[in-house]
Amino acid sequence: MWDQTYALSELPEDDETDEEVDFITSILELTDDAYILDLCCGQGRHAFKLAEFGYSVIGLDSSSVLLDIANNSSLSNLWFIEGDMRNIPLRKNTCDAVINMFTSFGFFDDKDNIQVLKSVASALKHKGKFLLDYWNPYASVQLDGTRNWWWVNDKILSLAEAKYDYISGRLQDHRTIIDFEKASIDKFTRDLRFYTLPELELMLKSVGMRIIKVYGDIDERDYDNNSRKLITLSEKIK
Repeated sequence: MWDQTYALSELPEDDETDEEVDFITSILELTDDAYILDLCCGQGRHAFKLAEFGYSVIGLDSSSVLLDIANNSSLSNLWFIEGDMRNIPLRKNTCDAVINMFTSFGFFDDKDNIQVLKSVASALKHKGKFLLDYWNPYASVQLDGTRNWWWVNDKILSLAEAKYDYISGRLQDHRTIIDFEKASIDKFTRDLRFYTLPELELMLKSVGMRIIKVYGDIDERDYDNNSRKLITLSEKIK
């Protein structure tokens, strides 16, 4: 149900997706024959557009619900696979770039989050680039205690309640989904660890990557504590 709610109501408009893809292509500076892994691709909103640019794109996600939506593609240079981001099922040194968009990092404990980065490094070629699009951890703190209702559609009502744990650096997003047609109430929790820039830098260094650029948003503004996002562009050096 979480995946269905996400697909129906939590995604940016097409214009913002276009802006994100323009940002991706601008800063990655890839050749036309590049291979890109869209890690945690969801229903493929970035993967589709990157493939239309001519890149060879592989989308990986753990959600069969979202991949069922993504697989409505006839593009010969676009593939979708179901898998765990901690163990990317690709041969070593396959990709020219890996992108991880829309705050899709930090789902696990510290050990497994580093394992995600190890898996990314393994999939990348030497000098390959990793783009990590992440909420600003300082902004995530401000979500603590927020509570929002909205209609997913004319039959489903959703409640989001956020709780930030200052000790662990984790944000819990508690959802209540009320389906009036089915007369059902479901509850789910999404739990994310938010790392600061120095923490991310150490983690990336430990797996053989180094940060080469940092942005505060997709307009390439500088990053500071008031930025909406923390976006890092890293390069595989080992």
